[in-house]
Amino acid sequence: MKYLKIILALVLVFAAGGAVGAAGTRAFMRYYVRQAADNPEFFRKKVERDLAKRLKLDAVQREKVRQALGQGQRELRDLRQEFRPRYEGILRGTAARISAELTPEQRREFEQMQMEKRLLRRPR
Repeated sequence: MKYLKIILALVLVFAAGGAVGAAGTRAFMRYYVRQAADNPEFFRKKVERDLAKRLKLDAVQREKVRQALGQGQRELRDLRQEFRPRYEGILRGTAARISAELTPEQRREFEQMQMEKRLLRRPR
């Protein structure tokens, strides 16, 4: 019986650690993704710092890398703007097809879910 309690305590400790680790990782990733989405400079500066540190870039190289990252960022922004109408159309069509299969009560709940979780709705 004594060993069973020890084993059970160890299992509970590991399970709690796993749960806390998973929740912490999820919270961190949400924060990181939100920062990158809300502030494109956040991600660019992080990449720039990581490259400079790992590759031991000198001042001239850092400036060239900064310019290259800025150019890439602008090109990606333009690409997102180019494809945004198509993307939003796909989201609207998907939501409409789902909504067409629902009862009126389910449809109201689906619309509420979209509002709460930004599911299948226009991105910011």
